[in-house]
Amino acid sequence: MKYAIFDFDGTIIDSMGMWRNISNSFLEENGIQPQEDLKQLNNATWVDEFVEIVKKRFNIDINKKSFFNWTLNYATRQYRDILELKPTSYNFLSTLKEQGTKMCICSSTYKDMMMPALERLDLLKFFDFTCHCADFGKEKDEPDIFYYCMEKLGAKNPQEVVVFEDAYYSASTAKSVGFNVVGIYDPSEPCQKELKSICDQYITDYTQVDFSLFQ
Repeated sequence: MKYAIFDFDGTIIDSMGMWRNISNSFLEENGIQPQEDLKQLNNATWVDEFVEIVKKRFNIDINKKSFFNWTLNYATRQYRDILELKPTSYNFLSTLKEQGTKMCICSSTYKDMMMPALERLDLLKFFDFTCHCADFGKEKDEPDIFYYCMEKLGAKNPQEVVVFEDAYYSASTAKSVGFNVVGIYDPSEPCQKELKSICDQYITDYTQVDFSLFQ
């Protein structure tokens, strides 16, 4: 395996549970018991819905901007101090590094949020660079960011690169333009069947990676 592009959340670090429960974490910090119905707010407009519910049901003075700022601060603390690696990811990255694989991270997570976790978990030594959707200007539902990472790693075409992803939408983007894709199981992804169907390999643990598929 000469080149590898890794997602971060749900792929290297076990952080998706934190994001799934962000609404109730906010309530708990404000002295309110978790609410099962709020835990399910996961659509595109969930922030607006959550803010309105909190204002009406709990009489908390909050708006979209203040909740966004709270979320940034809370998540940054979690990355810096608490979140841990997904099982076997560190050993797998070590193996790739020893084999001479050139690697990068391509993530929707903000760089300032991610870097403390990379430093604390001793991951920076594995990667040539990190690429962030907010800085790049496009998300991973378009292939441009994957092409950018490919070229920066030194690869000439997608067939030389393996992309590691836990999210179906971004894995399907990479696969649609010719990248090799390894799908990583994470319980936050609802489209497991679809993810498995489009990947060159689908794994629940990095010890399952079949290197012979990517010669």
